[in-house]
Amino acid sequence: MQSKLITILFFVFVSHSLVAQYGWTDAEVFLKSGEVKTGQAFLPLQPYNAITISSNEMLKFRTDRKAKKEKYKPNQVDSVLFKVEDRVDKYTTMFISKKKKRLAFVQLIVEGNVAIVGRTEKTNMQTSIQNDENPWEQEGPSASNYFNHNRLFLVKEGEVLEKVKVKGFRVRAMEFFADCDALVKKLDSKKMHKDNFYEIAAFYNTNCN
Repeated sequence: MQSKLITILFFVFVSHSLVAQYGWTDAEVFLKSGEVKTGQAFLPLQPYNAITISSNEMLKFRTDRKAKKEKYKPNQVDSVLFKVEDRVDKYTTMFISKKKKRLAFVQLIVEGNVAIVGRTEKTNMQTSIQNDENPWEQEGPSASNYFNHNRLFLVKEGEVLEKVKVKGFRVRAMEFFADCDALVKKLDSKKMHKDNFYEIAAFYNTNCN
């Protein structure tokens, strides 16, 4: 009885750890093989340090609601275009840790020599519109987008700098942007800091190319 209870609690933990970045949403999926798929995609994101059954996130795809589902690992996907109301959200894959052990799906928010990407790893699961086939699969896009991502990253030449709520961001940013003296001076003088995340990327892309 106790072992069954532990098993149930574990699966509840895993299910709530998965964040439906997008429920089943109209999308175009561009695979690294060159194939392009048009239909609906579902993207659940795992907390990076979660103790889950699998360490890999999977993009689910179907041509329509009645079609068979296909699953793709991050290393199989080049990009995904989610069609959300009056906008198109672009997702790609990248390493989000210095050790570069696991690819993860991220939304491409700003493009340029310095890009900004983001992902949401925790949300209120009660807001999900659950379906009968799988209670953890949403129908339709979630509220998560670039306005409320809880993880944001600056990306430059394959390296990443995360916006975190701890001291030391400015110092790390000065090292990260050591190839741009003008930006380093602004950071050193505290004219820019982590709250200027978008301004930092814009300044680099405009003045440091």
